[in-house]
Amino acid sequence: MAAINNNVALYDNLGLSRNNEPKAEETKQDQFMQLLIAQLKNQDPLQPQENGQFLSQLAQFDTATGIKDLQESFSSFTSTMQSSSALQASSLVGRSVLAPGGIAQLDSGTPVVGQIDLGASTTNLTLEISDAAGQLVKTIPMGTQAAGVVNFNWDGTDNNGAPLASGGYKIKATATVGNDQIAQEVLVSARVDSVTIGQGGQGMKLNLAGLGSIDFSAVKEIR
Repeated sequence: MAAINNNVALYDNLGLSRNNEPKAEETKQDQFMQLLIAQLKNQDPLQPQENGQFLSQLAQFDTATGIKDLQESFSSFTSTMQSSSALQASSLVGRSVLAPGGIAQLDSGTPVVGQIDLGASTTNLTLEISDAAGQLVKTIPMGTQAAGVVNFNWDGTDNNGAPLASGGYKIKATATVGNDQIAQEVLVSARVDSVTIGQGGQGMKLNLAGLGSIDFSAVKEIR
């Protein structure tokens, strides 16, 4: 349209004068319709353009306008979602979440708590806790358990009752179902130190004390 506004010869050919030039506040749709009407008035009566050509021009213009409006709507929606995520993130810092992976951060004097979601009843559920070197330091027999959520608590001591050093430990759960030993997913409670808000379509990540970051979508429970 900018090129049309600056081309006097084209205006003359279409029967338009510079005095009739659209004002700045007029919409692009108004300018388009003026040009379309001018085309109709000045077309060759012996070789008139088909209605389909005009409808095609109008459809292309409406499509372009619609895409622009849609982009602006999505941009506004994205900004709103980011603001909502930031507000949600700020409320998580300092709280505990149940995270998958079976990694526990042991702090002196603070027990490790978590959950196991049994898919079937078991005659013997056993927890095995290993240190960072892979050395088995604690075995906790939990006996017969019904299907469903089973809570556990580890006081941070080894098999001899001696307190273990602070740090990361791996917790493995095995359930006896019939004649099979089936590994179970272990969820461990961890403190949220900070939150990273994803950009460019990436999700929010929680930075857990001593354990690194995990996707917010992987969290099973916020405590």
